[in-house]
Amino acid sequence: MIRSILSLYPAPDRVADVLAVYRDADILQFSLDESRAVASEISVAVDGSGEMVVTALWPDPDAYQEWLDHPNRRNERLVAILEGVEVGAARLYVVDHAVSR
Repeated sequence: MIRSILSLYPAPDRVADVLAVYRDADILQFSLDESRAVASEISVAVDGSGEMVVTALWPDPDAYQEWLDHPNRRNERLVAILEGVEVGAARLYVVDHAVSR
């Protein structure tokens, strides 16, 4: 299992706009429906910095690459909101083991 972590750094006053696009366009569900992703989530730093991370679980690195190559992955509203915003490169991690309640 692979976890992707994409870091976004919008201004704190734009976080609600980013979240609204993710909700309105149902981006996380779209990614599950249109890829081999197992799960995904978007999170916001509690310190008010505006930093956000989008994480997802994938069965393998190829599944993540397939999502990156998906022709309908780009959302123009999100692109407009994030114009000029630092977007870190997604990093991939091998999930060694996990527990949950």
